[in-house]
Amino acid sequence: MLIVEDSDLVVQKLTKLLEPLENIRIVGRASDGYTAVKLIKEMHPDYVILDISLKYGHGIKVLEEISHFEHKPYVIVLSNLNYQYYRDKCRKLGAMHFFDKAMEFEKVYDVLNERTKQRSKETTKSKADAAGS
Repeated sequence: MLIVEDSDLVVQKLTKLLEPLENIRIVGRASDGYTAVKLIKEMHPDYVILDISLKYGHGIKVLEEISHFEHKPYVIVLSNLNYQYYRDKCRKLGAMHFFDKAMEFEKVYDVLNERTKQRSKETTKSKADAAGS
């Protein structure tokens, strides 16, 4: 997982929130759009938590850039810019979820917890199917 967020406090809160998830490992952090795109291209993270409002750059630009990548991460936007325009734009560019940082922060955990459980079940089923063949 890559966290794209320019607030150290938010990164600390996310790290603490996601720590109990066994199948999620934070592999990097970017605090600007350029670094975010570069790291996503190099690291191919499965998940990206993305803020829209960054000190340098904009989360929308990050989504535009990575929408052309062959390996697209599962993107969760976590932002204070909770306007329908941004929600719609992020969804159109491939973000799977858009959460309000002030009101829906914990939903990031819920989504990732459910997603990792689902992927774990799929992996177990695939292994069982392969063993039965």
